[in-house]
This record gives sequence, C-alpha cells and structure tokens, in this order.
Amino acid sequence: MRRIINLVAAGLLLCAGAASAAERTPDWSGVWVNITGLYFSNPGTFRPLQNAGSATNPPPLNAEYAKRWKVTLAAAEKGEPINDRRADCAWPGVPAINLAPTPHEFLITRDRVAMLSEATGGFRLIYTDGSKPPEDLDPSYNGFSTGRWEGDTLVVDTVGLRGDITLEQSGVEHSDQLTVRERIRKVGPDLMENEITMTDPGAFTKPWKATVQFRRMPPGPGSRLMEYVCQDNNRNGVGADGTTYTLGSDGKPLTGPVK
Repeated sequence: MRRIINLVAAGLLLCAGAASAAERTPDWSGVWVNITGLYFSNPGTFRPLQNAGSATNPPPLNAEYAKRWKVTLAAAEKGEPINDRRADCAWPGVPAINLAPTPHEFLITRDRVAMLSEATGGFRLIYTDGSKPPEDLDPSYNGFSTGRWEGDTLVVDTVGLRGDITLEQSGVEHSDQLTVRERIRKVGPDLMENEITMTDPGAFTKPWKATVQFRRMPPGPGSRLMEYVCQDNNRNGVGADGTTYTLGSDGKPLTGPVK
C-alpha cells in the first residue's frame, strides 16, 4: 500500500511540475506569418531583390564579403542571379528561416521548443533543458540551438552553422564562424517579434542586428500549415558555376547554364 501511495505521489508531483512549466510559458499557439519582409537588410520589402542594393540596414561586411555581395547584386540586376541555393530547394537555415513568406507554428514542451515551418516542410529544435552543443558538431543549416526563458522571452543561441548558405534573398553570405542570438517574445495579443543578432568575425566587421515581426493568423480553416514540397515540379536550379537557371515548359533553360 505504501508503495502505491508513493507512486501516486510521484505521479502527482510530475503532473504538477509539467503544469507549472506550462504556466510559465507564453501562449504562442496558432499559426504565425512574417510581416517584416524578405530581407534583414531592407525591412518592409517583400519583392525579391527589390531595392536590395540600397539597404536601410546594410550588413557590416568586411572587404572580401562586401565584394561578393556586390557581384551577386550586379548579377541579379542583369537577370542572371547567382548564389541562390534555395532555387535547388535548399532549406533557408538559421536565421534566414525567419524571413520565409510562408507561415510557422511553435510547439513548446518542458525541454524544447519546436519551430515548424511550411517552407519546404522543415523544422528546427531549440533545446531548453540545459543541453550543450556536442563537441563533434557537424555544421548544418539549423546548427545547434539552445534556449532559456527570461520571463516570457525565449533567448536562443545557435552555433554550428554551415558557411555556404546566404542570409537573405539578396545573397548576403557569411562564414562558418557565424553565431546567432535571438530574443523571441510577444509584443501584442497577436504580434510576435524576434530580435536577431548575427556575429561573424569571418565576414562581418561588427554584429549585424535585425528584428523580424510575425502576425498570428485569425482562427479558421485556413489557419494551418499546408504541405509544401519544393522538389515537386521545381523549375529552378543552380549550375556548377553558381548561376541560377529557370526551366521553360519544354524543359530547357530560359536563362542560365544549359543543363
């Protein structure tokens, strides 16, 4: 009998712990949509490469990476885009996933936060259980994210990011030394913001800061993530020289390298 009582008591304590953990987390339920635009460098812009060269929040690139960005922008001006790996359906990665025009959904548990994205059907995990990045961490699109709650704000640190992807559609590149700090919180009943600080001693002269805002979609049949399979009928690709091409209805490139 005593054993049964102890087991019941332990179960109640676990339930109480889970309940108290849930009470401490904010209400991020629902589906959230980026209302900031497609660029950290030029907030408010939703059209690809529109005004990308005249940025209101320019990245603090060093000489080498500034030259690379200039080449990318010049190619886009000529209608010959380069360095757009997302044309091959690559995952945008961290922190670029915040700029996706497709919606996101958050799942909060006691030891992690999952960010589900309609874009390419991807997701990222943020560990809030005190986990440390593994010593043999392989660079990846999402890297390894650890988080902690400061009141109703989720503070996230991400390391282990690949150095061969871009930070936004204008083609801002970074090195494999990039680390990202995010501060995610609600600033209104249906408004969320993510204050992002990107630090990269290999590509930047100082940290680059940007804020992305998300609006919660009103409840209804359309307020859910939809299936997104980028590879299905994909008509874009990147050639060996880095040039992005588009296939016509006949299967032949309209621009870019012959494939």
